[in-house]
Amino acid sequence: MVIRTLQALLDQDWPNERYEIIVMDNNTADPDLWKPVERFCAAWPDRIRFLHRMGVNGAKAGALNFALEHTHPDATHVVTVDADYVVHRDFLSRASLALHRTGADFVQFPQSYIATSATAPGVDAELDEYFRTNAAVADEAEAVLLTGTLCVISKAALNDVGGWSGATTTEDAELGVRLCHMGYSGRFINQVVGKGLLPLSLQDLEKQRYRWCSGNLQTLLRHGRMIVTSHGTLNIHKRLVILSQLTAWLNLALLPFTLLVVWVLTGQGQTTGAMLAAVAMILSLCDIALRLAARGWRDRSPLRVILHALACRIALAPQSAKATFDVLTGSRFNFVVTDKSGDNGRAGYSLPVSQLLMFVISILLINMQPFNPLVLTGLSTLLLPLPAAILTDQRLRAYRARIATPSLTEVYS
Repeated sequence: MVIRTLQALLDQDWPNERYEIIVMDNNTADPDLWKPVERFCAAWPDRIRFLHRMGVNGAKAGALNFALEHTHPDATHVVTVDADYVVHRDFLSRASLALHRTGADFVQFPQSYIATSATAPGVDAELDEYFRTNAAVADEAEAVLLTGTLCVISKAALNDVGGWSGATTTEDAELGVRLCHMGYSGRFINQVVGKGLLPLSLQDLEKQRYRWCSGNLQTLLRHGRMIVTSHGTLNIHKRLVILSQLTAWLNLALLPFTLLVVWVLTGQGQTTGAMLAAVAMILSLCDIALRLAARGWRDRSPLRVILHALACRIALAPQSAKATFDVLTGSRFNFVVTDKSGDNGRAGYSLPVSQLLMFVISILLINMQPFNPLVLTGLSTLLLPLPAAILTDQRLRAYRARIATPSLTEVYS
């Protein structure tokens, strides 16, 4: 996978002497994983620098900072490409053109994924909604936050703000906030310049969403005063779009869910508090549905794709809610790498535990609840994550089977 990424980077329609490739492999103990990459890099001594270091602190941020120290002194920009992304041959040309056209200090291209149209178009559409909505709106304010791969950053600006920080689990978004605060401009370039791999199982997709949600909320709390008050240097437009990006994956439904369950269990299902909690659950579902339906309508997506995207967002709602709650209650977090090798993902069916638990609780509470349309509707929303998770898991298993076929070259093309 990594070698395929490197081959695409070597094959750019850009003069060889005008860019360098640095491979940063941190904390990989098994030599069977990193030695083949090192051997490949050794065949290109003038083009690729391979760095393997153990004991690197700060997760991805620490690794990126280490690589930054080894860039060429004359380098003007740093481009980050994740190990599973195969970029188009004109990636650097487009990046250069975008920088000159916009005059931006950093630009972000959208994340895109291979082989999704036949197997997981809904998952792809759910992930793309962030770029098509939040990032596109932020582009107008020149305050686009980084998303970790396929971004191009002025090296001078990067050094000026102190590089990446491991203080949150989304080091990319946190860096974007600091760049905007220091007066640097960031633009979103809505062009697909490379494609990577989706998470290969529902569990991996949930872990990724948990990290995105918790990391962005950590960033919001860390820089909250700068973002939401006049103490910072940001104007109101930039504050609003930064806030929108950091809260894109947020879900506050865990509190009303807990309150609704407690009130129904204690026989207070007819109270105002229970009805307000039910309304909050209903509004949370409506917000999810309206965002994805509106995006799908504007993009003229097929109804099937819109429904699958909605199912994916609903399936991930419990993890987003848990991540939000964990950050607000001060839990500690570790950076969890999304598995793209298939070693941790399982091709067989695995039961989505949290969604199943919500389903069972909802069935029991509905049977206990005297007829109250509002509360019953609120409880009924808890039934949805389980079938949504089953559907999303099926799509990801089909996707996993598709990319596991021998014709990977055809898939990437």
